[in-house]
Amino acid sequence: MDVETQKINFDWLNVLLIDDSIAILDYVSEVLEQNFNILNVHASSSASEAMQILRQSKQINLLFLDLNMPNMDGIQLLEQLNRIGYKGYVVIMSGISTQIISSVETLAKKYDLNYIGTLLKPIHELDFNHILDKVGFSRNQQQQAESLKTYEIIRAIKNDDIEVLYQPQIELHNKKLMGVEALCRMKHPRLGMVSPDRFIDKAEESELIVHITLAVLKKSMSDWKRWSLHGLDIKLSVNVSPIAIQQEEFADTIFMLLAQFSMSPSKLCLEITEGVLASDQVQELVNLNRLSMRGVELALDDFGQSHSTIERLQKLPLSYLKLDKSYFIDNKDHLNQLALINTSLSIAKKLNMRTIAEGVEDNAIMSLVTEIGCDFAQGYYIARPLKASKLIAWHREWHALT
Repeated sequence: MDVETQKINFDWLNVLLIDDSIAILDYVSEVLEQNFNILNVHASSSASEAMQILRQSKQINLLFLDLNMPNMDGIQLLEQLNRIGYKGYVVIMSGISTQIISSVETLAKKYDLNYIGTLLKPIHELDFNHILDKVGFSRNQQQQAESLKTYEIIRAIKNDDIEVLYQPQIELHNKKLMGVEALCRMKHPRLGMVSPDRFIDKAEESELIVHITLAVLKKSMSDWKRWSLHGLDIKLSVNVSPIAIQQEEFADTIFMLLAQFSMSPSKLCLEITEGVLASDQVQELVNLNRLSMRGVELALDDFGQSHSTIERLQKLPLSYLKLDKSYFIDNKDHLNQLALINTSLSIAKKLNMRTIAEGVEDNAIMSLVTEIGCDFAQGYYIARPLKASKLIAWHREWHALT
């Protein structure tokens, strides 16, 4: 068992196993009890019986589900789980083809179920480590990631407590530094440095996100100017909220900042989400096309989280397609995943876009994205997010290594 897994306490879990094989039920129960000290385990040999248990007990928070069962099968049960609003973790157990399993995983996500992984039969006890690691990490994140209050966000904006870190992006064919992505953080008097998942959603409920976007643009463009004075000629990528892009004055504000920091428009890349493509807001299209016409580049961020059609991708003059890190981390071992990545690369090529692989966290992923033809990459294997003052030294070390 992983050392990290051993450190996590799982006594809060109430597990329901659903499989028509008594041998499988006994085996999984034994592994959960002996390896993870999970004592609250219920077993059911049919989907209908499982639904009865779930209706009677609201304590079930982890569910192991076989797909191929008589009468009501596992796919039908997923639909039932969606109907009753089940919020616990869902793990699929199956020996059917990986292609079907991959499709069912997609279905589980569309049902908004908290799907965290699949155990392929025959199951080995070590296979459970990855699943339970995810459960422990997820719970830890939930406990720590309570959203900030609106007044805390306002205070941070007023006190200039919006901070920016930078993650390097490299060209894969020669490993040279191409640019950096600006990553927003917030200094909090009690919590210290706070990640964006604790304040961005709340900020987007109002126009506070516009102020945060403007603060990040000003700080990152100022840092870019200092780097350029030291001879570092790179591109700066900044995430912009759809709410900010909907502001009538957004494009003119960008033009003003470019002039203020003596920055060529071609050195700025604005990263937008797939939500911008879906919304069809006229003002978004006006602003983004005006910016593109002047030379500012656009990147579609987190491609793969939703499903953009080629027709929607053609609406905007995009320069880059950023492949979401889940392509390479969560699903890197799936048999169908390579085909999906290759399809995305093919779409990008047909639309004259370059590709940036996010989430490059180890040498294996680095080799994969290089081999399949991605243009650029970023991730912890290359560099963790850095303070502006550390970038030049990092670049010097990276250049020496490559």
